[in-house]
Amino acid sequence: MKFRVLSDLHIDVNRYHTDLFNWKNKDILTVIAGDVSGSIQLTAPFLRKRFKNVIFIGGNHIVYNDDYKPLQQLHQDYRTEFPLASTISYLENEKKEIDDVVFIGATLWTDYTYYNSRAENMMYAAIAMNDFRFGRFEENGADVQLQPQHCLDMFNESLSFIKTTYDKFVGTGKKIVLVVHHGVSPKAITGRYIQNTKINAAYTSDLEDYITRELPCLALIVHGHVHTRVQYQIGSIPVVCNPCGYIDYDEEAPAWRKNLIVEI
Repeated sequence: MKFRVLSDLHIDVNRYHTDLFNWKNKDILTVIAGDVSGSIQLTAPFLRKRFKNVIFIGGNHIVYNDDYKPLQQLHQDYRTEFPLASTISYLENEKKEIDDVVFIGATLWTDYTYYNSRAENMMYAAIAMNDFRFGRFEENGADVQLQPQHCLDMFNESLSFIKTTYDKFVGTGKKIVLVVHHGVSPKAITGRYIQNTKINAAYTSDLEDYITRELPCLALIVHGHVHTRVQYQIGSIPVVCNPCGYIDYDEEAPAWRKNLIVEI
């Protein structure tokens, strides 16, 4: 199977560069590893106009919604708008089978253990990341401000779902593709971002040992979030990250490839 890999289009931030967001081949399956925009009202018509077949996940930027809905409600809104049975499907702790390929999708936040201690990393993230300024979360029936602990809990829930789904399909002849937003290895952090050690744990986990041990037969991992195009390996598993990023602010990052096609 061949499919296009994209992430971090940020069509709200990049609203003055929409001329870049047109693709000649609308029919090819497009996999978007999060952060189309912070608004379902922008994301829905954008995807339907430009693509016929899409698998996408939310990413952290869906929390930047004008209605200040809690994250759980946002996920439900996207699932309703883009059900699994549709040609444009939203995955959050869900899987979709297409021919002989199983796509497992989740935002998969982070475990906050990369580089510093978990406590330090969660403290730095709470201070520096806008996710925790604008995001909302439903907790015990109340609408509260999103916190790093919520994201850690969601990370653990997603990792459990990924493992359970992988175990169901491994050895069946199906090719398994993992689509997440946050990075899964320190190799995701490159260039000038390497120096930003205090908040790098909000962008990636170090899951290399876990993936090598528990998910060794993945055919491919796709992620986004780091705003740098990078491809690397975890054991024998290829990892692809092809983010657009913020066009006016990420000039130093390796340019995304608008039509990056992978084949498995």
